[in-house]
Amino acid sequence: MKALVLHGPGDLRLEEVPKPVASPGSIVVRVIASPLWDYVSNVVDGSMKFPHAYPLIFGTCCVGRIDEVGDDAASLEPGQLVFCDHIVYARDAPAHRIVLGYHGGHSVQERKLSSGGWKHGCWAEYARIPAENAHVVDEELMAQRSVTPAQLTEISSVMSAIGAANSIQVRAGETVIVMPATESFSSSAIVAALGLGANVVAVSRSKDKLDAMINHFGEDGKRIVSVTLTDHVAQDSAALRAATPGGRGADAYIDFSSNGPAQGSHIQAGLLALKRHGRSVTPSSKHKRAKGLTMFMCRCCLAGAVPENVPLPYLTIRVNCLTIRGSFAQVREDVECTIRLIEAGNLKLRKIVAGEFSLKDHAPAMQLAKECAGWEQMVLIKP
Repeated sequence: MKALVLHGPGDLRLEEVPKPVASPGSIVVRVIASPLWDYVSNVVDGSMKFPHAYPLIFGTCCVGRIDEVGDDAASLEPGQLVFCDHIVYARDAPAHRIVLGYHGGHSVQERKLSSGGWKHGCWAEYARIPAENAHVVDEELMAQRSVTPAQLTEISSVMSAIGAANSIQVRAGETVIVMPATESFSSSAIVAALGLGANVVAVSRSKDKLDAMINHFGEDGKRIVSVTLTDHVAQDSAALRAATPGGRGADAYIDFSSNGPAQGSHIQAGLLALKRHGRSVTPSSKHKRAKGLTMFMCRCCLAGAVPENVPLPYLTIRVNCLTIRGSFAQVREDVECTIRLIEAGNLKLRKIVAGEFSLKDHAPAMQLAKECAGWEQMVLIKP
């Protein structure tokens, strides 16, 4: 089969390689489409110094059709349409994870995983995937929603946003601040929040981008209120709070700040715009303080990639009883949640496919992906 093999930084070659074989715990899919994010070329050329076990078949995640299953498969069958997540957890050490064909991990266990049985990604005609990473899609329901297999690749950005929203228990009817809101992954947090039934305060430093993005959301844009940042904490926090129902503040805040210099003023403003306590939650077995008591919380999820420390309003967090947690990508339940929301018609995939490229045209594909950074478009590899 044909595959794109990464031999070293910047050395990506189209080669003939053996077709993978399904073994226990795995499946082989015929790859239909795989997304390119705007920074993928930086991973390939080594400017983003992700660890790799060279040579390897590169890749992100993909939509495919099952070609072969391992002999222990209980429900997966050849012919099924599946979305394949690329976050692989070590089965005997689930605290360790890699990104299949994309990031080989840092720990000894992760490097062992990515240099052994789970080395290769999906930029190929066929790909071997852990069985638990394959999520079956109901083709009939998707057809009713006019969602094509290629469009399902947008799940790759929405699933991590669903992961962030689920990590802080975003619920229907709540108001969620999404900041920043106009980048490729951060804009997907709006898609996720709307799909879960929440309303959104979308934040950016560009009013023009916000206006264009809200217009792109069509009728659902009525559930989005925009706020343009000034980078003055008091002014921004007041504007954010004013954008919420009754000016009472938001229930949750999802931060998807990108990989760049720390600019903590917007994070402070977001935290200051949250309600005191916020939503009432009946404690589950995981969150009980004392039997019969109700726990209140208002919460922030940090899901971006800021490499530096940022200042936080310590006393506000304490007095308002705020919860702050981090979220890395997604777990299996988040991917399943995303797919079920799409099938039900609650979550609408909105990105426009700007270009579809074969494996041999990977260079112009990565260039176009760079140019399509943001909320509106996506680029696909279609082997």
